[in-house]
Amino acid sequence: MNAQANIGLQPLTPAGSLPFNTLQTQQELNAFYLRELSSPADYSAIPSQAEYERVYALEESWNRYEESRLDLRDLPSSCKQFEDWYVALRQQHRKETAPFFDFLAEQASLPQVAFFCALEAHVDGKFDDIIALSQIGMSGDMKLALAENFWDEMGLGELEEMHTRVFARGAQYFSAQTAAYDVSALLPVAALKNGNLLMMYALRRCYSARLLGTLTLLEQTVPFRFSRMLQGMHRHNVPKEYTYYHELHITVDANHGKQLVSRVLMPLTRDNPQTIREICIGALARFEIERDYYQGAKEIMDRTIH
Repeated sequence: MNAQANIGLQPLTPAGSLPFNTLQTQQELNAFYLRELSSPADYSAIPSQAEYERVYALEESWNRYEESRLDLRDLPSSCKQFEDWYVALRQQHRKETAPFFDFLAEQASLPQVAFFCALEAHVDGKFDDIIALSQIGMSGDMKLALAENFWDEMGLGELEEMHTRVFARGAQYFSAQTAAYDVSALLPVAALKNGNLLMMYALRRCYSARLLGTLTLLEQTVPFRFSRMLQGMHRHNVPKEYTYYHELHITVDANHGKQLVSRVLMPLTRDNPQTIREICIGALARFEIERDYYQGAKEIMDRTIH
């Protein structure tokens, strides 16, 4: 279960030399996915069929690589085993990510906190579309659980409360705090991978079960992550209007995570145990990339952002 217990599974090629593990390629994938999610007004930007061959090849190689980093031995085979496995994974996630978020809460400068908030724009920028896509093919209460999540993303029908708009207002403030740095040039590859993984899983229907594992781990870990980020913001007297997005999600995402487990993952794994492996891969891949993401962000803060 331990994502690090992968002796004998690591690829021989150094990660940095793999084509899908470069900043340029992840930027290309990000741009491609955003084109796939173009608005009707920009229909001409949607990729043509001929453009998919190269992208599919990159995705296949990327997924093989991410799977090679995971310990896929002794995965759960029943709903009850999955529930225990997932609880243990969530606890491991908290333990391993806590030092980075404790740093943001207790030690990071305002530019360092702002830098990480700026990176998050690459991770969560199209989250409402991802939630919308996650509902495809579902029915009954599982669909309602994700529809309720989506309605929260829509600000419960209030235009200015739509989470993308709330996030954008805060992003402007944090971007101003990092004006002395070229954030796009400092972007760690894993930050883009973290967001691209979600979009790839959402846009490619063959990964629909993996998406649910990824989403659930994401939603359930937001309250801790955001509470520690908020402590760092409060330490630097960030105006309340710019911390609202993070304050909102501490409560909202705690409920989203709980609902995804009880109303989506539990019935899905109970009635369709063949999905368990895919759900586990999604959760583990998210965890592994997150670990790289936070390590990369911390290295950049230590080296460049003061």
